Amino acid sequence: MHETKLMEECDELVEIIRQRKQVIAVKIKESKVMKLRKLAQQIANCRQCLERSSALITQAEHSLKESDHARFLQTAKNVAERVAMATASSQVLIPDINLNGAFDNFALDFSREKKLLEGLDYLTAPNPPAIRDELCTASHDTVTVHWASEDEFSVGSYELQYTIYTGQANFVSLYNSVDSWMIVPNIKQNHYTVHGLQSGTRYVFFVKAINQAGSRNSDPARLKTNSKSLLLLGSDKRPLRFKVAFTRN
Repeated sequence: MHETKLMEECDELVEIIRQRKQVIAVKIKESKVMKLRKLAQQIANCRQCLERSSALITQAEHSLKESDHARFLQTAKNVAERVAMATASSQVLIPDINLNGAFDNFALDFSREKKLLEGLDYLTAPNPPAIRDELCTASHDTVTVHWASEDEFSVGSYELQYTIYTGQANFVSLYNSVDSWMIVPNIKQNHYTVHGLQSGTRYVFFVKAINQAGSRNSDPARLKTNSKSLLLLGSDKRPLRFKVAFTRN
């Protein structure tokens, strides 16, 4: 089954690369056609300018051979006007395309993808996360659970499970036997605050690290919410404090 899955996944990668190759090749071809079309138009314009310049040079050479003073001046004037017109239209000889830098803004850099492909490996279930008791905090109705994971980059999400601690010493039996576990799925960070808990009550928490290959649970952690304090004023107007404990029926 794993061999078949490996072949299927690799074939999908090859197919994606083949499709991307075709898409990029079409873009390069379209750019090439556009640049060649502009270059052909520029060459045609340059050829026309050269032909006009050649005719102008021929006329100038004939004018230099003219012996009649008045006719020479008239011909020279015509040549000067044509030279001025040619100079005014000489911008056509400035290239519209920088042929040396035609593809300066185009690069084929697949170094990142190569590194990803070189790092291909099979996926295993993540190592069990560890609940960090020293970072966990509580109020009278909330508990914030913090945990750490050795291979957090392979973890897709975390799942937090908790229930009221009944004093059962065997946590494995507790995990398998208690039906009233509360579950918080799809946690992306390494901490979570549970609200709506009973005050002064001890809870058992598990954290599950999950990816496509499977999941593993942390060791259990027992965390207790704070007891509520009731503030009353005595006859001397000084506050009296009483702790109110809540018990399960």
